[in-house]
Amino acid sequence: MTDPFSLSDVCRLAVFGHPAHELAIYGLLQRHRPHVVVITDGGGPERIEQSKAGFARAGMLDWVTYLNFSESSFYDALLDEESDLFLRVAEKLRVEIQRIQPDQLFCDAIEFYNPVHDVTRPILLNALAGDEKRSLYEIPLVYQKPDESEVYAIQRVPEEQAHLRFQYDLTPDELELKVYARDHIYANLREQAGPEFLATTPEYLSREEIADANGPLPDAATSGRVLRYEWRAKLLQERGVIPQAITYQDHFLPAVARLLI
Repeated sequence: MTDPFSLSDVCRLAVFGHPAHELAIYGLLQRHRPHVVVITDGGGPERIEQSKAGFARAGMLDWVTYLNFSESSFYDALLDEESDLFLRVAEKLRVEIQRIQPDQLFCDAIEFYNPVHDVTRPILLNALAGDEKRSLYEIPLVYQKPDESEVYAIQRVPEEQAHLRFQYDLTPDELELKVYARDHIYANLREQAGPEFLATTPEYLSREEIADANGPLPDAATSGRVLRYEWRAKLLQERGVIPQAITYQDHFLPAVARLLI
């Protein structure tokens, strides 16, 4: 595999399902300054405003397009097994791809942590419509490790996919800006991500990873990741917190199937 960032004179586009996901490669964004598309509002305007502040701090706000689809509409579409929304999103994304003409694309990894994160790559594949000349890479966000206890990995590719992984060490200036952004800009993400995210040290954050995504979609059973969103949703349903659980078999796979036709 060729390191995507070893190539010069390359146009790049990063596609994120939620605002604030950009923090996972905040150093690489500073270094290579790709175009960026953010698909959903992440749950509300505050999340978008923090994302804009993060990009502005990195001097990149003019490179970012927000499509402003509501996060809740994605969950509703999955629950209703209604893929039309995702096809409309793909069409919007296709317009951006045609405008930018990227050689390389980057998107949220399929990690079985959140179905809205995971649907980003199939949406992007639909938007590309079989265009094989563009290389595709995944950006790891968070996944649950197969373990007796509930343990998560932050912004890392599982060892099961190490053969697809690229790793990059940030410069002191890149790291300083990333730590500042985490601690002072992305307040909403700090509240939602949990103690594992807050406990990440500057040393840990100084390494960023991506993975080659030019092959088939990962399989939950062999990916080194737990199908977290399904067991979590079923638990909340049993407690009466939510009326219905999004499952991999009954909701996610049908949506993906229509996107990949």
